[in-house]
Amino acid sequence: MAASGKDAKDKGRLLAGRYRLGTVLGKGGMGTVWRAEDETLGRTVAVKELRFGSGVDEDEKRRLITRTLREAKAIARIRSGGAVTVYDVVDEDARPWIVMELIEGPSLAEFIRENGPLTPHRAAEVGLAVLDVLRAAHGQGILHRDVKPSNVLIAATGRVVLTDFGIAQVEGDPSVTSTGMLVGAPSYISPERARGYKPGPPADMWSLGGLLYAAVEGVPPYDKGSALATLTAVMTEPVDPPKNAGPLTEVIYGLLAKDPAHRLDDARARALLTAVVNAPEPAPVPVPAPVADETRHIPLIDAKEAAEKAAAEKAAEKAAKKERERREREQRERARAALKSARKAAAAATATAAASAAEPPAAKPAAKPAGKASSVVAPLTDVMPRRTIVLAIAAVVVVLAVVGSLIAYAMSGDDTGRKDAGKGGKPTPAASAKPSPGGGTSPSPQPSAKPGEQGGQTGGGGQGQQTPAPDGGGSGSGSGNGSGSQGQGTTGGAPVTGLPAGYTLVTEPGFHFSIGMPEGFKQTGIAGENSGVIYSRDGGFPRIQVDYTGSPGDDARAAWAESVPGTSKSSTGYHHIRIDTVEYRGYPTVADWEFEREQKGTKVRVLNRGFKMDAKHGYAIMISCPADQWGGPECTQMRATAFETFQSLS
Repeated sequence: MAASGKDAKDKGRLLAGRYRLGTVLGKGGMGTVWRAEDETLGRTVAVKELRFGSGVDEDEKRRLITRTLREAKAIARIRSGGAVTVYDVVDEDARPWIVMELIEGPSLAEFIRENGPLTPHRAAEVGLAVLDVLRAAHGQGILHRDVKPSNVLIAATGRVVLTDFGIAQVEGDPSVTSTGMLVGAPSYISPERARGYKPGPPADMWSLGGLLYAAVEGVPPYDKGSALATLTAVMTEPVDPPKNAGPLTEVIYGLLAKDPAHRLDDARARALLTAVVNAPEPAPVPVPAPVADETRHIPLIDAKEAAEKAAAEKAAEKAAKKERERREREQRERARAALKSARKAAAAATATAAASAAEPPAAKPAAKPAGKASSVVAPLTDVMPRRTIVLAIAAVVVVLAVVGSLIAYAMSGDDTGRKDAGKGGKPTPAASAKPSPGGGTSPSPQPSAKPGEQGGQTGGGGQGQQTPAPDGGGSGSGSGNGSGSQGQGTTGGAPVTGLPAGYTLVTEPGFHFSIGMPEGFKQTGIAGENSGVIYSRDGGFPRIQVDYTGSPGDDARAAWAESVPGTSKSSTGYHHIRIDTVEYRGYPTVADWEFEREQKGTKVRVLNRGFKMDAKHGYAIMISCPADQWGGPECTQMRATAFETFQSLS
């Protein structure tokens, strides 16, 4: 590092008669760090010098001095191998100089810039080391408030050290006062701090999540250019799915939960990180990129205004989502009413026809042909009286009219609202279970195929394993857990009483389910490695995929979240919409994953509902439609009917 005029002048200076300054190791907004020699003990140390910029008044100087002393006291109270050791505090030139342990090695930010992102295994090791320091600090009532890659040093020995407690908040310290400023790196400031709320230990856990994200991705989780835009994104936007996190995905999402009450705490984060460290390390995926984590001072009033604006937008979005859900709920209720009325009408027609058929027909003379007997087909009127035929035909006409009108009524509504439902708000994604390294299914309620995967079209009636498709379809790595007839037992039939007009019931004993779908749909593929079945008219869209697993997990939402990176990476134009826990028939865990992607040249919107029925039965129902038809009558009816009519055959 090139030395400035003042640095050159101070080089060789002796502090307190024992610490001789050498070269400059680094500079920050409020100080310079020197390499120095402790001539009394004969050891190399680091000395942090507090410097005042031009135009700093006396009040600001006092505040900075207080902050520096608070940093020294905070570090001295922490007992952790991942915290730097403070040796001394020297008062010279009416300002403090902190003498501390010298750590030889780059910061995590510098390491990433020079060598690229860390592997999930190494990132988990770094995360555990930082977590140790935070636990020790929080135990002393100290919040770091500036956890980021540039404040983590990687020693040549591999030791990981969390530094710079300069903006730490110490519980009970009367010198900590509100300055109306939000201090820290915007990408690593927690949502509650950005909103001006009083932070607690969860705020540091959020920053740890951001650090882990940057460690494996090479970029911060939120970086919109300006501080206010970044803070607004932190408060209101979902994080871009990490592409290289692998087994770290769950802990990253858990730490970056916007609600501190739902964020991972020390114990849960430690358990997940330890599991990653103990697991076999996969090959790294290099994605070199800089880490932007400069500590900035943002006026709190601006951050609050941004938060209020974001909150208003969020409220409008929620209101639109509620309105869309209300319309969909009304549509489902209309569909149920239509089905119920259709059943009643069909039953009445059947009873009328049966009663008429019971009447004895008028006697007709039998004409016995002479000579050789021949086969003669009797007219219907010879077997059944005309009155009965007329009544039966009338009954059928009535039933068809009732069904048609009711279905039309159920599908009627505001066309604009339906279009908006396909464009606005947060949609719902697709899901399949993710296989575990051991070859079995992970603890997810979904089938063993990976959540975003679509089986390709196969020949031979869907037998065998399909070739992975470049549009995101491909083979999974789980087991269908069904009988040997999986993929071969699909049966269809005439429309079943109670289904909407144009729908039929399809039964698949191999995968243990039946479901209603449009007439003309047939099996056009096998999902994953024989984990489920894909139905469509011709192999295109719309389509329905149903997966089954005999070993479902206990958290559908977590399983979907874990599967996002793989699906995002393997899909073209993946756009994440939402992952929501939902209620469905009282099942113990159900989650909807909704997203968009390009498949076979078509922009497709996908809703995948994964659910666990019991310990041995888990399913995922994936509905895929062209994105521009998502809110249209066909796709809306198909989704409602699939979820309404699905039945397990176990």
